[in-house]
Amino acid sequence: MAIAWMAIAEIALYFRAVPPLALFFQFLSRTMEPSTPNGDPTPWWGTVSLDVQTGGRWAVGPSTLWLYRTDREWRIVHRPSPDAGAADPLSNRSDVTMPLSEADMAPVLDTDDPAVHTSRYSFGDTEPRIALRPALADRPVVSRPEHPLYVPPEESVTLYLSTALWIQITLPDSERKLQEVPSFRMSDTWFGPSTVDGELCYATRTAGRLRLDALPRRDHRAVTPLRIRNTAADPLALERVQLPTQHLALYTASGGRLWTQAVTMTHSADREGADVQVRSGPPADAKAAERLQEPRETTKKSLFTSTFSAVGTLFAP
Repeated sequence: MAIAWMAIAEIALYFRAVPPLALFFQFLSRTMEPSTPNGDPTPWWGTVSLDVQTGGRWAVGPSTLWLYRTDREWRIVHRPSPDAGAADPLSNRSDVTMPLSEADMAPVLDTDDPAVHTSRYSFGDTEPRIALRPALADRPVVSRPEHPLYVPPEESVTLYLSTALWIQITLPDSERKLQEVPSFRMSDTWFGPSTVDGELCYATRTAGRLRLDALPRRDHRAVTPLRIRNTAADPLALERVQLPTQHLALYTASGGRLWTQAVTMTHSADREGADVQVRSGPPADAKAAERLQEPRETTKKSLFTSTFSAVGTLFAP
């Protein structure tokens, strides 16, 4: 069933910086890269087994994750991406290096760098299997295309957008979720007609393309085909798009690319903002698609809308 949305206005944007990391992590990242031939990146998600006193390293876009198992503990070490101004949000790193011995893991496990986040999970006996799974953001994502796009009256266009994924870490045998971390640290933004009426979202730039073959493959990002329909009498300036990512399912298709459901936004003269429909099933561009994750939030089967006093709220600069 399609989901109808009324888009709202962005009124505040702020950035959070993450301190730089120690130099030895830069060295460690270089020396631990697996020696594989050039080609498609190795998918970072899936289930692995680790012996006691061994670990592994996962490079996911601009962030890095280490997992380490002892007989009584799973340890998760996360090196997040730098702040949005310093990191390349489209960085295409996707590889797995494992197993790593206790000596290999020692520089990571013993670091006191405050920018590296370490979490410890204690058990009577640790399970050998652990899984990393991709997931969409837990809030709507406000995407700004690299260049504004104008849609003339009575025209429609399909724009391919990509948004950063979260990394979920679970124990599949007991179905316990330990933690989830973002592959790229997006900025926070408030999107609404006032400081009271609206919602907290993530904000990011996107390499939106009119052709799918012009969109680079990024294994830490999911692609959303966005169809924009302008039924109003004036051209529509598309400068920001609010995607309801927490209501989208995640798919993988042939070739390993990750997708969400397709979304249609319709702007009309008698409506403020845009009506949003989330299409059911995988998008037509995703060949041989397999559903990886259900939406984080379910909605009623009936359509719903929200009305705001601001005009052109979704597409305002």
